[in-house]
Amino acid sequence: MNLMKILLIIVVTLFAVSGNAQDISTEVTAQIHKQIKYLRAAHLNSNVDLADKIYHPSLILTSQSGKKYNKEIALVNIKNTFESYENSEIEFLSISENVALTNYINQRKYKDFPKGTYRLTVVWTMHNDTWKIISMQSSKVKVSK
Repeated sequence: MNLMKILLIIVVTLFAVSGNAQDISTEVTAQIHKQIKYLRAAHLNSNVDLADKIYHPSLILTSQSGKKYNKEIALVNIKNTFESYENSEIEFLSISENVALTNYINQRKYKDFPKGTYRLTVVWTMHNDTWKIISMQSSKVKVSK
């Protein structure tokens, strides 16, 4: 394949992705915002039952250390006591009718640990008529002092 064809494919792909980002409805963003609010409440209140409703059965959670966790272990980690848990403005990207991606900064503090800042990239999927997290990647953000 020559260089012009490769460039054309890249440009078409970029336009397709940017077009999808605009196609996400306000209804979908409101539903996912609601789920993120519930996730925050689950973390602050160590509410495993609430987190269980938000996480997809096939959840893959990747921590800032690179470790991979399934839903069962992610739910155990909800029991860790958070003293604070705040999110920045959330960016949305529509992947398909039933899959969306969110990206945002999260500042949180575990009891007896210093506050940390993380970038969360979350893949949401529609499952049983509810948006659920099927994949989440947490990356530590270096904060300038």
